[in-house]
Amino acid sequence: MSAAAQPANTKAKYASTPAVSSAVLAHATTPLPLEILRFKKSERQLHWAVAVPFIICYATALVLVTVYNPAPTRAFRAVFSWTHRLSGACLFLLPLWTVLRHRQDFDVHLHNVRTAWRWRLADVKWLFLTGLSIVNKRVVLPDQGKFNAGEKLNFMFLTASYPLFLVTGFLIWLPGVAFASWILHLSLAALATPLVFGHIFMATVNPDTRVGLQGMISGYVNRRWAQHHYRLWYNERFGHLHRPPASEVKPARKPSLVPVQALAAPAPARGATIVPLATSAESTVHNTNNKRVVSFKPNQKNDLTVMSWPPALQPAPATQVVAETE
Repeated sequence: MSAAAQPANTKAKYASTPAVSSAVLAHATTPLPLEILRFKKSERQLHWAVAVPFIICYATALVLVTVYNPAPTRAFRAVFSWTHRLSGACLFLLPLWTVLRHRQDFDVHLHNVRTAWRWRLADVKWLFLTGLSIVNKRVVLPDQGKFNAGEKLNFMFLTASYPLFLVTGFLIWLPGVAFASWILHLSLAALATPLVFGHIFMATVNPDTRVGLQGMISGYVNRRWAQHHYRLWYNERFGHLHRPPASEVKPARKPSLVPVQALAAPAPARGATIVPLATSAESTVHNTNNKRVVSFKPNQKNDLTVMSWPPALQPAPATQVVAETE
């Protein structure tokens, strides 16, 4: 059955799984879903509430700077100018409305921001190796959490520049500070350019990562794809799906305690000469009638000594006879 043909209750079953910190085991005893929930509805709406107005602002600003700044009297300048302003207002209002509408998920958004600003050495390695991995499939990238290092960079720039974009965009309308605000506003847009186009490329063009775009549309992504690209996050959220049920886990067998005297000592070979135990703690060897007789004396006294079963092979507290080899 294809992922699209899955019943709704199947997706819901794996959409509300709790966070479980455990490594994925090698075996799976429960049916695994084809798709898993990557982003909640509030996360997806907040993403597009920021992305759509920002793209419109970026496109209209590019037209205004390259087409109308050299020749301000060209036709339709007011259309692009007001479209830019209205999309800037939406860049402030839509995310605010989304957060207020899904205020019960405020902790989710706060957790995402904290995750983006929390870096590990593996994130730095991923950032330096990701370009090489595109052309050389033998390059193995470090395991990532909910966001990879590239997404973290994009997220960090967004959270840091978002208020600056809004403030400078508003100040451009005011006399006296318009030019300085315009310079800062334009500089922020220039810094955002590589991150924006890199994000669009990875989401729509790169074959290894564009699968994840579905997560920002329906919320669900291919389970194997998520396990490969975001292994640490997958293990935390869905690792319990690979754990065998408690009813199938056999408890460890407790060792039984048995006295050494209960173990039967091996009988000596027929015709062998019995030699008493030596008084020393070391073994003694006697040659009798072409027979080698080896006597052992255990380190402990002949009182009851307990040990785990099955015991290690030890000589019995009696004489053992070993025939002479020719």
